[in-house]
Amino acid sequence: MDGILEELLRLEGVKNRALIDVDPAVYEDSVQKQIGLINDPGISEAARSGTDTLLAISRLNSFNTTLYENLLATAPWILAASRSYTGQGQITDPASTHAFSAEV
Repeated sequence: MDGILEELLRLEGVKNRALIDVDPAVYEDSVQKQIGLINDPGISEAARSGTDTLLAISRLNSFNTTLYENLLATAPWILAASRSYTGQGQITDPASTHAFSAEV
């Protein structure tokens, strides 16, 4: 599991660049790779030994979330073209998703 946190951080950086470049394909690919890494059972051990990297991931993730929200606020056309995710991390088709739903 050596390097799992470094790879998550690298992918978060790729997502940051994709948001800046407005590149949904690269962003989506990075999200899917991160989901695969997060679902890896060895991540708990890596998180215990990599607190500095975990903190960097957290900060960059927070920044990316703010950047994404600002992007949607200033360019609402992106929302219409973007995909959304279910609570299980699966992609939903925006053309077929028009109803409101909430997960508890």
